[in-house]
Amino acid sequence: MAGVFDKPGSRYDTNRRVKMVLVRHGVNLALLKWSSSSTTTYFYGVLKKEPDDDFSLTALDALIKDMIHMSHAPRIRFNLENWDISSETGSWVITKKKPVKTAAPAAEKIRNVVIHTNEKPEDVLRDMEKEKHSGGRRRNKT
Repeated sequence: MAGVFDKPGSRYDTNRRVKMVLVRHGVNLALLKWSSSSTTTYFYGVLKKEPDDDFSLTALDALIKDMIHMSHAPRIRFNLENWDISSETGSWVITKKKPVKTAAPAAEKIRNVVIHTNEKPEDVLRDMEKEKHSGGRRRNKT
């Protein structure tokens, strides 16, 4: 019995077809997200091969052509972190983005704090603030 999920041209059917193409091309599905409407399929996240390999331009071109052929959505839009992919006058422009450093410089100084005594959270936070301003010297509580 066919339901709304199996109806050809439904967004569920289009999403299923898109997933089939992505799996066939070895896309890491944990990094890439997609959603389809009746007119457009949107991709966002990171487009990489399993387990963590980059696509070649030739492989990406084949993936896009397969996607256009298999999905019922006439348009495909990409908003990826590692590739610029756009359609201009009937052809696809594919450019590898430069890696973006995601960690802020201050994030490198983050460390774990282990609390060995039963203290109120506000006391711990106050001590951490004092430690931060004193240049990292720790004061022992008795």
